[in-house]
Amino acid sequence: MGQPVITTAQEAHWKGPEKPRDTETRWVEISESAEFRGLMAAKARFLIPAILFSFVYYFALPLSVGYFPHIMKKQVIGSINLAYLFALSQFFVAWAVAFIYARVAENSFDVTVNRIKEKLRGRGNP
Repeated sequence: MGQPVITTAQEAHWKGPEKPRDTETRWVEISESAEFRGLMAAKARFLIPAILFSFVYYFALPLSVGYFPHIMKKQVIGSINLAYLFALSQFFVAWAVAFIYARVAENSFDVTVNRIKEKLRGRGNP
């Protein structure tokens, strides 16, 4: 009878003297902040070109094999032709894009996210 009713998992883990603010209210506050909008814009400036590049690079192989078969059949090393090398290169390009994203995220995006979280924690938010 004396126990408070816990309605969310967040409330079950709350250690402060008062209940946490409504999650939706905090999310609106975060999403409207200039810092968060800057983070989303920075991610879009990286991700949109990276996705477009990956898309074009991926479809370049079937298109070049279809429209330029005489070039793609050219033997490069023994029986390995240009089409096989291009196909193999797609693995390395995908890994390179993933590696570059991880570096940019670690050095830029994650720093901004941590700054936003620290700002909220400094005001008494979990």
